[in-house]
Amino acid sequence: MADGDHLRKRPLWVKVGLWGIPNRASAWGFFWFCLVAAVACVAYGFVDARFFVGGLLVFAGAWYFASIRWVDRHGHWS
Repeated sequence: MADGDHLRKRPLWVKVGLWGIPNRASAWGFFWFCLVAAVACVAYGFVDARFFVGGLLVFAGAWYFASIRWVDRHGHWS
């Protein structure tokens, strides 16, 4: 088995989730930004209810997390 034979091709949801992100550290940065922004939006939502919708950023964070985990388990960061 050659070095790259055990690596799987990234599925579309991983490609889209990490599109334009150069490395693992940047992906984790986006993950944490999404979570902090979601918490901030929900907290400010008690002042202005329109900001509660910002809590949906938690789903973007979950997508980053799932994409990072997929690459860690099945691929490589290059």
